[in-house]
Amino acid sequence: MRLRPPVAAFVFSILLPTVPAWAQKIPPEFRSAFEGKVRANRTFGVVVKKGVPTTSIYGVNGDQTDAFYSVDIKGGEWETSKGFFDLNQVVADVLVEGEVVEIVDVTFKDARIDLRTVSLEAHKVSRGSGFGQNTKREPVSTNFKFFFPFAVRGPDDLSPALEYIESYLRLFPSEQAARAFAGQVVSGTAPAASTSTAAASRPAAAPNPSTTKKEIKVGMTPLEVLEVLGKPEKEVSFETKTRWTYPDLTVLFESGRVKEVKF
Repeated sequence: MRLRPPVAAFVFSILLPTVPAWAQKIPPEFRSAFEGKVRANRTFGVVVKKGVPTTSIYGVNGDQTDAFYSVDIKGGEWETSKGFFDLNQVVADVLVEGEVVEIVDVTFKDARIDLRTVSLEAHKVSRGSGFGQNTKREPVSTNFKFFFPFAVRGPDDLSPALEYIESYLRLFPSEQAARAFAGQVVSGTAPAASTSTAAASRPAAAPNPSTTKKEIKVGMTPLEVLEVLGKPEKEVSFETKTRWTYPDLTVLFESGRVKEVKF
């Protein structure tokens, strides 16, 4: 028996599964708008989510130059990617809140946007074991795969898409702007972000009694200073300049780097 058109359409709709928002193809109109805001090697991010894994760009055996650790971001939560091309999925360390990264690659997939990042902070990476173990600081990379929990149809969806991304990475058009914000994240004085989770403050680091003030050097980042001195008693920022006050010294930053230490 031949089905009438309305009946056939009904049966066809029943047989087809509902396509979730994260599985819909990203249209070129949205891609063009996104590329106007986020550009490879010209956009920087500040990590605002704890515990995301990363790995050395030199790979597991130290014989590569572009290795990375991939994570899937779905529903605001991350999990290790298990795709066919996800190699080198061995955790070398984790990214910390306030860490500055550079967006080195932007890739549009049918169901997502990938932002591959390289941290501007070298991490300790260990290879080997026992007496043959070797530990040194190396650049690290994480590839964030963002699956949007809503349909992305055009430029009007750019704002919520960026908001979703910024629950993990606050984006800035320059390293200088990123480092200025990173200093506020590290000290716990970052202004409210456009997302509900981006303003979470980093736990205060306890001062290390075995270190001295001489270990603070010009050019150090806020993260490096925090590791030595702990959280400052007071923090004041103006544009690209920041002042951290401790009981017996003051650290002055400019564009996210130590410019001067006053005793």
